[in-house]
Amino acid sequence: MKQTNQLKYLLVGLSLVFSIKASCQFQSSILHYNDSLRLVYHSDKDGNRIPDFSYAGYKNGEAELPELPVVLEISPISGDNTAHIQAAIDSVSSLELDSNGHRGALLLKPGIYPIHGIIYLGSSGVVLRGSGESADSTGTILQGIGDTPHQRKLIVIGGNKKTKWSDEVPGSRINITSEYVPAGSRTFEVSDASKYTIGDNIIIRHPSTSKWLAAVDYGGTAGDVLWKPGQIDMYFNRFITRIEGNKIQVDVPIYHELDRSLSQAYAWIFTRSKLVTESGIENLRIEIQTSGPEDEDHVWSGINFVRVEDCWAINVSVLYFGYAGFFFEDATRSTVMDCSALEPKSKITGSRRYNFNLGSACNNILFKNCHASESRHAFVSNGTSTVSGIVFTSCSTVDDHTASESHRRWGQALLYDKNSHNSKNTTRVLGLYNRGDYGTGHGWTGTHQVAWNVSAPNNQIVIQKPPIGQNYGIGCDATVDNKGPFPNPVGYIEGTGENITPESLYEAQLLERLTYGLVPDAPGRLTETDYSFTDNSGYVNLEWIDISLDENQYVLERSTDGGTSFEKLAHLGENIESYSDTNILQDNYHYRIKAVNEIGSSPWSNLLHVELSITAGLSSPEDQHEIIVFPNPFTDLLTVKSSISIQNIVLYDAVGRVVKHVIANKKGEVLINVKDLSNGIYFIALYSDNDRIAFNKIVKNMIIGQSGP
Repeated sequence: MKQTNQLKYLLVGLSLVFSIKASCQFQSSILHYNDSLRLVYHSDKDGNRIPDFSYAGYKNGEAELPELPVVLEISPISGDNTAHIQAAIDSVSSLELDSNGHRGALLLKPGIYPIHGIIYLGSSGVVLRGSGESADSTGTILQGIGDTPHQRKLIVIGGNKKTKWSDEVPGSRINITSEYVPAGSRTFEVSDASKYTIGDNIIIRHPSTSKWLAAVDYGGTAGDVLWKPGQIDMYFNRFITRIEGNKIQVDVPIYHELDRSLSQAYAWIFTRSKLVTESGIENLRIEIQTSGPEDEDHVWSGINFVRVEDCWAINVSVLYFGYAGFFFEDATRSTVMDCSALEPKSKITGSRRYNFNLGSACNNILFKNCHASESRHAFVSNGTSTVSGIVFTSCSTVDDHTASESHRRWGQALLYDKNSHNSKNTTRVLGLYNRGDYGTGHGWTGTHQVAWNVSAPNNQIVIQKPPIGQNYGIGCDATVDNKGPFPNPVGYIEGTGENITPESLYEAQLLERLTYGLVPDAPGRLTETDYSFTDNSGYVNLEWIDISLDENQYVLERSTDGGTSFEKLAHLGENIESYSDTNILQDNYHYRIKAVNEIGSSPWSNLLHVELSITAGLSSPEDQHEIIVFPNPFTDLLTVKSSISIQNIVLYDAVGRVVKHVIANKKGEVLINVKDLSNGIYFIALYSDNDRIAFNKIVKNMIIGQSGP
């Protein structure tokens, strides 16, 4: 009997609490539990942080795999069983869909089913179920016989046509107008949200423009042909969950930053035509007939999922394939669990032995408790920049011939989590790195990738930093370094050989989301726009992008010791995008900000380091201009006297809030009524031609100050 998600994650959570409290396990400095056992995410100076991978798999991990009732049973017949099984599948496919989108399961009774052709499962809500994956008489064994057509697939779930979700509802294409959306955000602004409604399935496309390609060093192909515009476009398949004005929120984070200065991203409504959902293959064994270890004239792949959503394979073993045991294209929100892809038969060279493989346009696919052997690339994305949000968790492989990896051309957000590798055939078993001129200009294989608690004590894991984003190796038991086939900067490596908590990043992230709900999106691009520093006073103007629709406040923190420890600087209301820190006591600070609501906190923003150079205080950029503010201290009236035109005068309180704004548009004297201000310390800023030209500390109290210059 299956546990419910709620019970399952309650048990996981209780175990986690006990584990953390009862031991001194290592925690990462950039993703760890706080005292309330909530996950805390830290970003680097560029805003890079570990993504939330919990959305991978069937229904984004929010539901158990369904158990469809058996509606038809068949037994094997002598000779070729292709037509026999296909007719039974077609019979189940002719049934009406129920309210859950299910038709039912075809049960293959125990025995051997020789297959000389290709089996197609092309309708939604149909499961092909065996009686077990055992190799003995109690199991269901599909035998892939012969090589007609040459190097064919044995089972296709979905359709044969792959389109990268390019078919769109006419008139639904709109530009994303947000200037910058950090990786990991679910919210962005568009030119006209009235075209969309909540629940729409949209495709987001990030074109690979010349500017963007320049930012990623044209792929870093080590002298091979450089990547070209249009070759490395990214695609994200999402559903709209909320619309406010022209802001749209989607169900799953976007796993790559959208920087409008480099590329104009856009979206459209996906037609979902010929999409197969709620179908799967269960409890059987596939054995492919070959003539020897390097034979290449046989069934090439076991199971292909094409143009699918919310589909699955569970308790399935595929043996003796040449290319892939399990292969996905144009696929999203699907799960492969408790499956094996073993002992491939082929030459050991390129385009072979990708045991668990992702082709083009794959988002949010989960591989859990899967096992591979004799692979070239056991757990691999071969779909370039159109693949993201992929999780390989609690998987294992033995006798690898080379590394598991995002194979080429800029995949995003792949997680290798609590996996194990043990190979005598190769040193490198996992690579988050650059492949230079390998293949067809493979170059940078990906960004925002994570190796978490991977066990490969006899082997090497390579972690390199790409030009945009970061790759991470945290808590792994292996030789972890940046010594890949092509020299490049080291990625983020931490806790090698440590006993890390949480053991599984994927499980911890899923537990957090299902237990508490969705926290706000992190603020984007915390920047310093202006500053001044004198011997006794100063300010730092800070700005950020309000990404989220969900926050009710922002928390701004400041560090005086280089970013080691932080103090609360301000609690700010929702939709705020600026703050002036006027309590300046030294010449450098680190700042960070997060969004908060009743569910919890967003990840921290980028870590901003501000170094202040000493300025002349309240004076204009040109020495001949005289600017004076008096009296100081003041009571009810304040006078600003300037030899140049002042457009705006802004007064801030001691915590940086604007308390008065005067539009002056003149030179000479300006009188400001400050009778309504409470006694205390204030800061005054003067603007000319939209530039801040002067700033100083002033004090209001009941003592009459100087009467004038």
